Amino acid sequence: MCLSIAVNRPDAVLAEGSHAGYQWAVVHNGMGHRCGYVRVPKGHPWHGKGYDDINVEVHGGLTFAEPDKPCDKEGADDAYWVGFDCAHGGDAPDPQLPAEYRMRTRGDDTVKTQAYVEAECRSLCEQAVVAANRVLADNPSDSNERK
Repeated sequence: MCLSIAVNRPDAVLAEGSHAGYQWAVVHNGMGHRCGYVRVPKGHPWHGKGYDDINVEVHGGLTFAEPDKPCDKEGADDAYWVGFDCAHGGDAPDPQLPAEYRMRTRGDDTVKTQAYVEAECRSLCEQAVVAANRVLADNPSDSNERK
C-alpha cells in the first residue's frame, strides 16, 4: 500500500498525511521541486485510469498515475496513486531541497512551497471525494448493494 517513489526513494518523502479519508504524500524529485500524490482505493472512479483521463484541477495537471507498490505497511496493496509535479514552466527549484542538478529558471519563476503542495494535495483529496460521490449519486443501486 505504498507509493512507488516512497518505496524506491524513502529519503525523498517530505510529508505524508490524510485528508477527507484519503492518504497523500509530498516528495522531492531530486531536482529541487516538490511533487504531490493522493491514494485512491479500488473501486474509486480514478482507480486504474491514466492521468490524462482524470479531470481534476491541481497545479500543472496530473502527471502521475500508478498502482500501489507492496511494502511493509499494513493493508491491501490494491489502491492507486495519482499525482502532480511542481517542475513546470514558472516553477523554480527550492534551493533548500536536495538536487542532483537544477533546471535553469527565469527571474519570475516561483518556488512551490511545502505548504502550497500540501494544500494542493488536500484539494486533490477533496476532488476525489466529489468524484466518488458523483458515482454513487449516478448509481444509487450500487450504494444500496454495499450496505
